[in-house]
Amino acid sequence: MRTAAATGLAGALLGAGLTAWGTGAWDREPEAAPCWGGLGDETLKGLFGDARLGVEEQRLTWGARESVLGTCRITEQGKRLAGKRLTVRVHRLDGLRGTDAHDWPAEFLNPFMTPLGKDLPGMASTTRAWLALPARCVGGDTEDRDGPLVVDLSSGPANYDDDWAFEDGDARRTAMGRAVVETATTVLRSLGCSTTLPAPPATLGNTIEEDRAAGEPLCGVKGLHLPASYTKKPPPGDRMPFDEHRRSGDDALIRVCDAGDSIGPRLRLTTVTHPGLVNVFTASALRGGAGVTDAEDKGYGSVNAARAAYRAECPSGEVVFLVEQSDNVQDHPYDLTAALLPGYVAAEAERIGCGPLRIRFDAED
Repeated sequence: MRTAAATGLAGALLGAGLTAWGTGAWDREPEAAPCWGGLGDETLKGLFGDARLGVEEQRLTWGARESVLGTCRITEQGKRLAGKRLTVRVHRLDGLRGTDAHDWPAEFLNPFMTPLGKDLPGMASTTRAWLALPARCVGGDTEDRDGPLVVDLSSGPANYDDDWAFEDGDARRTAMGRAVVETATTVLRSLGCSTTLPAPPATLGNTIEEDRAAGEPLCGVKGLHLPASYTKKPPPGDRMPFDEHRRSGDDALIRVCDAGDSIGPRLRLTTVTHPGLVNVFTASALRGGAGVTDAEDKGYGSVNAARAAYRAECPSGEVVFLVEQSDNVQDHPYDLTAALLPGYVAAEAERIGCGPLRIRFDAED
């Protein structure tokens, strides 16, 4: 039996096309499952345990150019301090103006995310999950440069794995992955789409955290090394720069790696082959700085101190390669995006069957 979560809140939400309710742990009727009927009791228990939950839910709306199509928030109730909160969104990423090329990838394409598995274009961590819906059902393709329609989940800060707060990080990641697939299935059903999404793996493991020894390539990328000025032996007590790596693995759709030190990550290397997500970075490749081309005339790109982006046409479709520097190393300028992009593109293009790709900056002869 559903009960009102908060009378004042419910009235405000209903006026905006939202509903609100609170429930006991598992006394919810099947049709009352939150987030448009998408999240079942087993999944909610994996995310919240036996907590009492409050839900704010915006009705799904469909429009040709609407960016946000629905939002749902689930919050732990009955605690003196703020409880856990899960925010579920259904929205289209901007592939026309590039407004989603920075903040969304920083949260949802990070090396704490692990792939959901074959035929599920998405990723999950203990605090984030996302899944791109099939373009044949929801529109948007490479011809008009739309970004994909995605379902994404967020709970707490991004860019870290909250194993300290959860006794079993693998179970939490698996629950996040299951939740995003369940929600996406409900969204597709509401669109009248007959596509059936496969179930995610029974267990989603952690990503890879490792130390880089002197002389080893960056992020496990074959042949990719720092410029000579970064390889000098550091003063006593200091460590080599970029000696700590965390990477998501070598999934066919997304490969992302952060490199840094005890202070934190300073460098991110990303390869994106999902056709809709590639479009999100088109503006960065076209207008992000000084121009970049390649000898084989397969693509185009740009480079500035913070980001180098290169988009190429490969046998399997469009691909984007990104090198991003968020902080400099002491006594070094912001100079790694341009220095690393040629080697990164060449190595990754070979890995995914797109090589050879030999890029050059427009100023070069």
